[in-house]
Amino acid sequence: MSDSREIDKLEKRLVGRLIRSGDAGYDEARALWNGMIDRHPRMIVKCKAVTDVMAAVDFARENDLPVAVRGGGHNVAGHGTCDAGIVIDMSPMRRVEVDPEKRNRTL
Repeated sequence: MSDSREIDKLEKRLVGRLIRSGDAGYDEARALWNGMIDRHPRMIVKCKAVTDVMAAVDFARENDLPVAVRGGGHNVAGHGTCDAGIVIDMSPMRRVEVDPEKRNRTL
């Protein structure tokens, strides 16, 4: 399991925000549309750039953490969250840009 120094390193890599269990706003950030789902992720990454998603996925893989990906938080079954893992929240990402010459996309 990752220690606080590794989590600090992740946080410094982000354009978006890292919310840890116990931080101000944690309960609001973990809440889902379906109030019957009440899970407690270890951290939530509020992604603002593709690099945030990549950093969160790498961190989860390197630290063997469960991952949930949240788009809008409306999945009735609660697949946009997890217990004791990392939620990759892409709801702050609002657009897609395509570079036709490089043939790649950025969000």
